[in-house]
Amino acid sequence: MTGVSGDGTYRGAMLRGSRARTLVAVSLSGVLVGTLGAGCSLFESPPEPDDAARALASGLSTGDLGAVTFTGTTPAKATAFVKAAYEDLGTLRPQVSLSELTHTEGSDRATATLFSRWDVSSSATDWTYETQVGMTLVDGRWQVSWTPGVVAPQLASDETLDLARKWPRRADIVDPAGAKLMTEREVATVGIDKTQVAGAEATASAKRLAALIDIDPTRFAAKVEAAGSKAFVEGVTLRATDPIIEQRGAAIEQVEGALTVPSMQVLGPSRTWAAPILGAVGEATAEQIKASKDTLEAGDTVGKNGLQYRYDKQLRGTPGLAVHAVKRGADGSALDKRELFAELSTEGQPLTVTLDPKAQSAAEAALAQQTRYPTALVAVRVSTGEILAAAVGPAANGSTLALAGKQAPGSTFKIVSSLANVRKGATADTKLPCTESLNVNGRRFSNYTNYPQDKLGDIPMRTALAYSCNTAFISQYEKVSQDDLVSAAQSLGMGEKLDLPFTGSLGSVPTTDDEVEHAAAFIGQGRVEASPLTMALVVASVMKGQTVRPQLVAGAPALPKPATPLDPTEAGVLRQAMRAVVDEGSGAVLKPLGVEYAKTGTAEFGTKSPPDTHVWMVAGRGDIAIAAYNEVGDNGVTGAAPFIVSFLKAYDLR
Repeated sequence: MTGVSGDGTYRGAMLRGSRARTLVAVSLSGVLVGTLGAGCSLFESPPEPDDAARALASGLSTGDLGAVTFTGTTPAKATAFVKAAYEDLGTLRPQVSLSELTHTEGSDRATATLFSRWDVSSSATDWTYETQVGMTLVDGRWQVSWTPGVVAPQLASDETLDLARKWPRRADIVDPAGAKLMTEREVATVGIDKTQVAGAEATASAKRLAALIDIDPTRFAAKVEAAGSKAFVEGVTLRATDPIIEQRGAAIEQVEGALTVPSMQVLGPSRTWAAPILGAVGEATAEQIKASKDTLEAGDTVGKNGLQYRYDKQLRGTPGLAVHAVKRGADGSALDKRELFAELSTEGQPLTVTLDPKAQSAAEAALAQQTRYPTALVAVRVSTGEILAAAVGPAANGSTLALAGKQAPGSTFKIVSSLANVRKGATADTKLPCTESLNVNGRRFSNYTNYPQDKLGDIPMRTALAYSCNTAFISQYEKVSQDDLVSAAQSLGMGEKLDLPFTGSLGSVPTTDDEVEHAAAFIGQGRVEASPLTMALVVASVMKGQTVRPQLVAGAPALPKPATPLDPTEAGVLRQAMRAVVDEGSGAVLKPLGVEYAKTGTAEFGTKSPPDTHVWMVAGRGDIAIAAYNEVGDNGVTGAAPFIVSFLKAYDLR
């Protein structure tokens, strides 16, 4: 005999031995067929049990046990049980192999040991187990002794398998002191429970409830009418601290069928607080699930935008899971669960951002009443580049305007033009020709309407910056090239396309061979673009005396230096000129608040005649650089400076 060990045990992946056939021939008196006294008898050894054991392993892997003969059940019933046991596992199936077969030669009994491996997750850990199955030789065929435990250890006849994933609690976004900015907060979902009210009463209740929770009564009533008889129809989800809950909770409870369901959601300090930066969390879309390559499933929570999206993997961690044996009732409902296997989740890691809660709140308050036009304010720590605050007003509709806006910076760009002049030999006292108008290749440039007449003529560059003389800077268009402007902008932290660790823009100063476009660039128009963040970095670079890069996410890789870093001596000249803006020019309104450096800006846009203007104000005080923007205004003094005044007053109350 081959393929059998000394103790009659088959092991591992050995080849099945084939028993030699024994032929016993008894010769009597002759070999002629049909002759009396002559005959033969042929006996074959019984089949080996390993074929049946391997058929069982294969059937458990596929969920089809039709090729297996059983004792105690039929192949059809065994297959039905396995399919029911696997139903809640989707397409997940085990890899089952024969690891050991114990059989004594000549015995009609055998024991098969099966090894099962379930690849339940993307981790290296699998759910594995061994099961021992009895086998009996009956009428020349090996039959498997059926029990539900053949499928999984100790599985009962009224149990099925269930795989449950569980994500860890999403990690928080925190401030530099570790205080939670975005974390799980209690919410309440208010709606109509149609198991408690139906028909016309449900419609009436929906309208009453809608009025209490400030949603459209007609639309909500229609939504309730269209829902099934057992549905809970959500009206709105509110923070537990929302005035609607606190002030109208008792009235809501009096509405027949109204139901308030408490839960937890990842939210920021308020609905608007740094919302475009922090982002939001919600249920994964079909596109996100597909892109995740089986990491995500329907119902999983992910970051939808902002930092929650950018750092989603870090914040959500990895899910744990558990395989249960689930006891089912007659109606299929789960009555009890027994854990068969568990894999622990991996906690997400908190994300630390540089936002100063008090500065951010001050910035939000400064813009809170700006409901007509989009507005923004950004504050940067000069010494580090840390973004302390980045807020948008209500009319910005939660856009990324503060950090990623792309608007013409107008005369605030004259800080860059001043640096380009310095690199051509100018100082704060170098005279520039400030004329009422200037023609460049057929395009007439002029100063703003109320430009002071006594500041015309050859004036120092500091005066040209203080009073924002357009023609003085444009007059240098033949001496200072567009490449010079591009280089100067980059030295002040503007215009490079860097891989920022957040949604943001450092602006753009395109190269051009067009003389008119080049001339317009001197005063921050043409195709020059900037965000409030950009202009805050320009001011910070001047104040520090070296190029300042933005920081928002702690631990993010350092951004590269520009090809031509800012020289401290150059920055000193710029500080002289920007100080003149505060001492004698348009920045005087900020001087009482201790502002040392400033610049206003306006930039025409649109097709109106006269055109609308974006308005800016940038300022520096101590270790803070600030940029304020208003999409439409008359000038920076009236349209943007008030935001900085409000911000600094509130921030000084710390």
